Amino acid sequence: MSTIPVLALTSTTRLDATGLPYIDIVLTERFLLPPAALLKIGEKVPTTIGEVIELSGMPFQHVCDVIEECIAIGNNIFLDITSLAAAALEEGTIVVDMSPYMDHLTLPMHDSARMFHAQNPQQWLPFLRTMDRVLVISKSEGHAWSAAMSLRKMNIKAWLPQGWY
Repeated sequence: MSTIPVLALTSTTRLDATGLPYIDIVLTERFLLPPAALLKIGEKVPTTIGEVIELSGMPFQHVCDVIEECIAIGNNIFLDITSLAAAALEEGTIVVDMSPYMDHLTLPMHDSARMFHAQNPQQWLPFLRTMDRVLVISKSEGHAWSAAMSLRKMNIKAWLPQGWY
C-alpha cells in the first residue's frame, strides 16, 4: 500500500516540487489561473504557492488545502497497462473516453472505450460507482487526468492507464 508524501508547504514552495502532474490544469481548474490567458495579458504564470496566493487572492491555507487534496486524490492514479483491450475484458472494469467535443457520431479513441461525454452523466455516474476499475482515456492525457480526478472526487474508482498507446 502506497503512502501519500507529506509536504511542508510554505509560500515559497515551488508548484513543481509538489509532485503534482499537470500543474497548468491545476492552475486553470482549481485556482482559475489559466497559464495561456495569464501570458496573453502579460501576467507571469505562478510557479510558487505565494504567487498563486498573490494572483488568486485566495488565503494561504486554502491554496495549501487544494494542493494537498489534489495530491491525495491523485495518489496512485497512473496504472500501467500493456493492453487496453485486455484490461477492458476484466470483470468490473470499464474504459471511458472522456475526450471533449464528442457526440453520438464520433468514434471513441479506442474500440474498448465507451464515450462519456456523448451520454447523460446522471445515467452514467451511478453505473460507474459500481465498477471496480474505471480506466479514463482522452485525446489529451491532461484532460484524462482531470476527468479521472473528478471521478475520484465522486467516489468512483478511476485510473489513468499508461503504456497502452
